[in-house]
Amino acid sequence: MKLNLKRAQAGFTLIELLVVVLIIGILAAIAVPQYFKVVEKGRFAEATSCFSTLKGAQERYYLKNNSYTSAVTDLDVTCPAGKAFAAPALTGGATYSATLLRSPAAPSPYLGYTVTYVGPAGTMTCSQSNCTTDLLP
Repeated sequence: MKLNLKRAQAGFTLIELLVVVLIIGILAAIAVPQYFKVVEKGRFAEATSCFSTLKGAQERYYLKNNSYTSAVTDLDVTCPAGKAFAAPALTGGATYSATLLRSPAAPSPYLGYTVTYVGPAGTMTCSQSNCTTDLLP
C-alpha cells in the first residue's frame, strides 16, 4: 500500500512580498520628511534660545548706556556658536538685530538659512519661505 502524502508548502508568494515592500516604501516616503522637519525644529530651538539670551543682555545694556550695542563682547552673556548655528552677528543703535546662520548646511529642504531677530519689537524672520512656515513660532 502506497501513501502519497503532500506536504503543505509554507512561505509567502511574490505578490505578498511586493505588497509589503510597497507599503513600507509609502510609509517611509511620508515619515522621512516629517522626521527631518522635527529634527530641524529641535535645532531651531537653539536659535530661539540664543535670541532670548541676547534680548535680555541687550535690554540690560540699554538700561546702562541708553543705546543697543553691536558688539557681542559688550554684553554680559555669551551666545557662542552651537551645533546648528554659527555665532551671532549683532547690529546696534536705537534698535538692534541679531543674525544667526545655520551651519553646517541643513538637510533638504532647509539648505542653510539665516534667522534674524529684530528688537526690541521682537520680530523674527527667516531667509527661506519653508523655514518661515515650518520653523518660526
